[in-house]
Amino acid sequence: MRGVFFSLFIMVLPGALLLADPEVVRYLETHGAKSGVTEYGVVQSPQGIRITSVGDISSEEMLWVPGSGAVAWRLTEAARSTDLQGERGGNTIHFSGTLRGKSVSRDVKIDGELWYQIFGPIIGELLPDSQSHRDFWVVNPDDLAPHKMMVRRAGNERIAIAGVPTDTFKMHFSPAGALAPFWGADFWYRSADSTWVYSRLPENGGLTVTTIADPEK
Repeated sequence: MRGVFFSLFIMVLPGALLLADPEVVRYLETHGAKSGVTEYGVVQSPQGIRITSVGDISSEEMLWVPGSGAVAWRLTEAARSTDLQGERGGNTIHFSGTLRGKSVSRDVKIDGELWYQIFGPIIGELLPDSQSHRDFWVVNPDDLAPHKMMVRRAGNERIAIAGVPTDTFKMHFSPAGALAPFWGADFWYRSADSTWVYSRLPENGGLTVTTIADPEK
């Protein structure tokens, strides 16, 4: 079956975009002195849910099958000579392509929990309303190391987005198990429609703060 989902992801889904207009939301990202705009897109198709993330230096795509999680993913960073693909089959994710100019072909072993590679969108797919928390997998694209993570509900808050008071619910991401106290990221979602509006994520020795660019979107 290897290659089947990724072929659908790359070859069939672009045509499937004709079936529905993608929902694209722009976000302002700040990390230290650096800032930029990233566009996240979500579109439904017969194959699943296609999530895209397009920024100044990189782009990602993920194919999500409801109930099964991510089954295919791709990262492109032209400046770093990276064009990396991942495809899940059972409890193995096979990665291939190029990573920082080097050829890659590697199997990464996980368990039966969902794979969720692009943080932020489709939170209701990762953690349905009926659940308070769940474990999932993410793979570090720098070294292809798998990490079991946990997402849990962290209450409701009213926060200001571009000066507009907004009712939100908060999600907390952390490593699963004993490492949970040592790293954590918080994401806020608009209560009215579950749109991701704000997040604070520690990475690369600093904090990435992401805010929806158009609060009315």
